[in-house]
Amino acid sequence: MNVRSWLILTFSLPLAACSGVFDSDLAAPQAYVLRLPPAPTPEPNNQAGSVRVQRPDASPGLESERIALLRSGQRFDFYAASRWAAPAPDVLESVIVDTLRGTGSFKAVFDDTAPFSPRYGLRCTLRRFEADYTKGGGAPTVFVALECTLGRSRDRELLASFTAAGSAVAREDRLSEVVVAFESATETAMGELGRAVTAALAIEKPPSEGR
Repeated sequence: MNVRSWLILTFSLPLAACSGVFDSDLAAPQAYVLRLPPAPTPEPNNQAGSVRVQRPDASPGLESERIALLRSGQRFDFYAASRWAAPAPDVLESVIVDTLRGTGSFKAVFDDTAPFSPRYGLRCTLRRFEADYTKGGGAPTVFVALECTLGRSRDRELLASFTAAGSAVAREDRLSEVVVAFESATETAMGELGRAVTAALAIEKPPSEGR
């Protein structure tokens, strides 16, 4: 499932409603996706072959459409009456695809459903994607972290292994501001991912074929 990079924000929800996620009296959840700034038009020079972005694996609790939060005592919870428009790994897969296309490093960037045989493969594990309340003080800090490996598909040669991470403090303890912090933290993580992939390709031999 490919999630388009746009954000539905209909209103702000007070975060006092974040508990009681299983309460049957809750209103229908609002759906959110991430909207990052548009990438600059890439230069078509020195492009590598194609790459497939595998759907990220997820750490426990993150294989979900629910928007995750971390409370004191390492208690994992979810915001009430809100969700991502797709499970978090699908949301991040779409963002990673857009990020790699924006770098201009590849002739083509495919998602995990593409039937083509790419020259490269990028695999990530989603380690953090939650709003952290453990330090108290009202508004949470959002953390996004992915552990990634880039390799050649044909000979399974590992080209790079790296962590792409970002964090951002929400301006207020309101869901609309928390989603903005998710965007900011994800943008930082995607910047690190793009730079790491570009650096790995800079020392990679150019492809000898059109893939």
